[in-house]
Amino acid sequence: MRTGGQEARQCHTNVKTAVRKSNWRLVRYATLLLVVCVGIVPASAQVLVTGEPGGAKAQAVVVTANLISVKDFGTLKNFWAEYGYGLTNRVDVFAAYGVISVFGETQHYISGGTNVGLLQRRRHGLDVSFFSNVSVAVTRRDEAATLLGTFAVIASRSVTIGSLSVTPYGGFEALVPIGQRARGVFTPVETLHAGVIGVAIPLDKTWAAFVEYDPGPRLRSGGAGIAVTIPRE
Repeated sequence: MRTGGQEARQCHTNVKTAVRKSNWRLVRYATLLLVVCVGIVPASAQVLVTGEPGGAKAQAVVVTANLISVKDFGTLKNFWAEYGYGLTNRVDVFAAYGVISVFGETQHYISGGTNVGLLQRRRHGLDVSFFSNVSVAVTRRDEAATLLGTFAVIASRSVTIGSLSVTPYGGFEALVPIGQRARGVFTPVETLHAGVIGVAIPLDKTWAAFVEYDPGPRLRSGGAGIAVTIPRE
């Protein structure tokens, strides 16, 4: 027969175990939100993905915004929405639509890309992925490169800080204008490089917030957004 003290200790242990499991589930949901639905868009200078793909048939939508400061040029304002889908357990695909503004002018664009898992946390200690994206202008096409390719290597690992579970991520990226570089107003006229520092913060089982800062020698960007999963059938 258990004493009152034993029962109290067991109850406390059960609660702590339940909290840990709940925190882990929230981290997984946040990872799903970030890696399935968020990608780089024209001149955004941001990655906004973790190193872990979302999983087969996972779906999510994100709305986000960021400011981009380009040395000796100006500051661009970027807003976009994106849909993402888990093609396999290691490959996510996504499509985005957005607007970007500078000097009182606004351009509309579309983009698409993938996030491919390379290393897994359970085997290598970190999740690592390769991100690629191509965007094209819909309006003011004579003020942008023909295409803008973005490529990044991202690493992440979920951690618990006190009672909060988050997924920090980091890496490096390159923005590569393709064709008609000299026309760049909404896209760079040369290849730009930047670091990637970000974190995904789960709000509940469906919603997550994220923030990211990308420092580079000629380009700096900071942004935030909200993501929501679409329930699986």
